[in-house]
Amino acid sequence: MIDKWLTLPLSELVFLLVIFYFFSAASLVFLCFNSLTRDWIKGFTGITAAFYSGIIPFLGILVGFLANDVWDSNRRANEVVSVEAANLTTLYGMVAISDLSYVEISHAIRIYVSTVVDKEWQTMQRGEASPEAEIAQDQLLRIVAHTQAVGDGESNFRRLLIDVAMKIREARSDRIKLSTDNSENLKWISVLFLTVIGQISIAAVHLDRIRPQIAALTIFTSAVVVLLCLIASHELPFTPPLSISSEPIARLLTIVPEG
Repeated sequence: MIDKWLTLPLSELVFLLVIFYFFSAASLVFLCFNSLTRDWIKGFTGITAAFYSGIIPFLGILVGFLANDVWDSNRRANEVVSVEAANLTTLYGMVAISDLSYVEISHAIRIYVSTVVDKEWQTMQRGEASPEAEIAQDQLLRIVAHTQAVGDGESNFRRLLIDVAMKIREARSDRIKLSTDNSENLKWISVLFLTVIGQISIAAVHLDRIRPQIAALTIFTSAVVVLLCLIASHELPFTPPLSISSEPIARLLTIVPEG
């Protein structure tokens, strides 16, 4: 269920979060001051603010752990895109300065880059790899592996080309993996649950008057919703509107000439 919520468009994700927590806050106010339950709720009067201040730090710690996971995932996703682009540039540069015929490899690089930018960046929003990009990658590896070499030096150079091509493959594999690398659902469930507990603790401290309770719940709920929306919007690094750009890889199209 958490996975489905996190993969929703940002507007729907925020809408559900706002509706859920403001509904829970309104329900607490209604429960505390409704005529049918008021007498029973008044029996809990006397809970001090120390109770509230003892629960919120636990929520803050969990949110910190969750945010750290999300930021780290985004950092690694940025790095792996840069590594993939750098290895593509290295592969082209190595072939371009050698005596090997590089027209075929250059053409394969352009096809791979075009497929990744135009197709795979869209499929990664669903956590899926593009079959066309897979084919283009295999074709690039095949061409590099069958590059003709003359002499021992060229043979070593050819092996180096294959190593760089394999690094491109590894970077792409890491990129696909990170497109679906959600934080642990248990952490999200814990944060969402403790937020409700935080609302209950605030309501329990303000049982005497309705207006202070509404004000406290509104301030706390607004702050938490904004924070959780910010974290959730970065949960999937390749999903709009805050997705990682394909520009580092797309830049290869301006470097590698058309065959």
